[in-house]
Amino acid sequence: MERSLNEETHAIKSQLLSLIKKGWWTVASQPAINGVRSTDPVYGWGPKNGFVFQKAFVEFFIPSSDWETLKSKLESEDVKENVSWYASNAAGQFHAAGPNSALLSSSLPSNGRGANGTSSTNAVTWGAFPGKEIITPTIIEEVSFRAWAEEAFGIWDEWGRVYEKGSKSKKLIEETRQDTWLVNIIHHGYIEKEGLWELLSS
Repeated sequence: MERSLNEETHAIKSQLLSLIKKGWWTVASQPAINGVRSTDPVYGWGPKNGFVFQKAFVEFFIPSSDWETLKSKLESEDVKENVSWYASNAAGQFHAAGPNSALLSSSLPSNGRGANGTSSTNAVTWGAFPGKEIITPTIIEEVSFRAWAEEAFGIWDEWGRVYEKGSKSKKLIEETRQDTWLVNIIHHGYIEKEGLWELLSS
């Protein structure tokens, strides 16, 4: 039985495939949406007569050498005010940055606080509805990302245990796990449909 992508993912299928061709393995993503009606069959949710919004984001595993290059780009003056990002590896190293915040780097467990001692939280989906405050059902935050990264690299470790010690398969998984970063990038220009994807393709 053939399994297909959901309609929302179809909207960015070519962009995700371009990342996969680079050897960046995508885990989660969504396209940017600017004021779509809440009754839209693909993106809509919540009460009628409302409007919904989304910031584009993507999460992926990336080889260390590629991550160093991408990190430099994310820290550049013409990019850093448009994105927030989190990155972690199997060794527990963690980096994060966003608009108006300094680069945060650590190898310590998360205490739920971000750069400059503030909580690092980004709403990536929200809706405006008559008679209601803004509703934000989807956020990406530092503390959750760090917990998920630890779990994700633990899954790689469990996968390696399936194979015999010294086998080529076990060696490949261990080497890949040790040389990979899990990265989440949020593009704040939700009115710029291709903003995130142009950044990652250049």
